Amino acid sequence: MVFEGSRARRAILVLGMHRSGTSALTRTINLLGAAAPQTLLAASASNERGHWESEPIVRLNDEILAACGHAWFSRGRMRVDPAAVTRANGLWDRLRATLDSEFGDASTVVLKDPRISRLVPLYREALQQAGYEVVSVLTLRNPLEVAQSIATRDRLSVERALETWLRYTLDAERATRGTVRALVAYEALLADWRGCTARMKAQLGGEWFAVTPEMASEIDAFLSPGLRHHTLDLPAAGFGRAAVAGRLYRDMVGRLSDHPSAVPGGLATGLAKACLALR
Repeated sequence: MVFEGSRARRAILVLGMHRSGTSALTRTINLLGAAAPQTLLAASASNERGHWESEPIVRLNDEILAACGHAWFSRGRMRVDPAAVTRANGLWDRLRATLDSEFGDASTVVLKDPRISRLVPLYREALQQAGYEVVSVLTLRNPLEVAQSIATRDRLSVERALETWLRYTLDAERATRGTVRALVAYEALLADWRGCTARMKAQLGGEWFAVTPEMASEIDAFLSPGLRHHTLDLPAAGFGRAAVAGRLYRDMVGRLSDHPSAVPGGLATGLAKACLALR
């Protein structure tokens, strides 16, 4: 589907930690007119309404992360250049070919795999070489809810899941500074998707289709309250993992929701980095 008035191909990267609402947002953007990948990962018990991400891209990202010495749940800083590693390991051509096969000649696409949060520069380069203008949407959800969901799904400790959330969030935010981006809080999307996506579209720019009654009805049905399985309160104070993650979450949502070009507060990011350094 082509957005009216579009002059160039456009790729919308949906970034954020696993279980943060990236699937819900990706499907919403897809229903608003952006093309989803052709080979979608099958729905699962933990995500019954679909992941809305490319199965071959997920597999390839696991290979790329492994080549860089990481896994999806790694918390350590990326100490190598993923683009250089991808080229050295013969994965670059596969990445370009996979992007071509998954999106064909669609002019506006939405691409989501939480792992891309740690590989933003690699994907920006690959997509730009393919002729896309690249914009990003940072997706945030209460980190305690994310950690509990991850702990239930993957049998990781809540502490480990919180540290992984910190790493994904810091990497995605840092890698998108100075670029066209928006921030969407999962809670806001479920509460008022119309207002939330209207703000997101204005921040990302470009031309979008008007929301028809049919589109709105389908999004209403998809974003039902049943999507949110964990509802937890963030700590009000403290310096433990949960408190640090909560501080970063509140700071980013408060600063970037209306002003996506802003930078999170130094204290919030500093505490998050210190938490990861001391693990």
